[in-house]
Amino acid sequence: MSAVASRTPSHAFQMRTAVVGATAVVASFGVAALRVLDANALWPCALHAITGLHCPGCGLTRMLHALVHGDVARAWSMNPLAMIALPLLAVMLMQWWLAKPLLPAWVNRYAHDGRVWIAVLIAFGVLRNLPFAAFAWMAPG
Repeated sequence: MSAVASRTPSHAFQMRTAVVGATAVVASFGVAALRVLDANALWPCALHAITGLHCPGCGLTRMLHALVHGDVARAWSMNPLAMIALPLLAVMLMQWWLAKPLLPAWVNRYAHDGRVWIAVLIAFGVLRNLPFAAFAWMAPG
């Protein structure tokens, strides 16, 4: 094998690069849209409109809107779970792209376990709807 051939990226890496590039393009369009949209004009959560309950995703669009406008405190108040999950998901995407671990092993073990994500989403969805002051910070607003 020649030195030039051994330096060419593998097909798998090229495919991962295409996925990461497409993700970056879609995210860029999302950021651009959120930069020009009015937060009050964004669509409401259908579950909340019908039941009055906050789903785990309630406040996500307003959180992203606040985040792209640099208002981290408001973004946190809209959906604290997403504020934690977004950087984690970004690092997970980078790990997959680079094919090397960037997170501690224990974080990787839980972050790549779908059962953990489901349990966290269910717990967050229930807790943010409880009528106790200790959990009121989880509700959007």
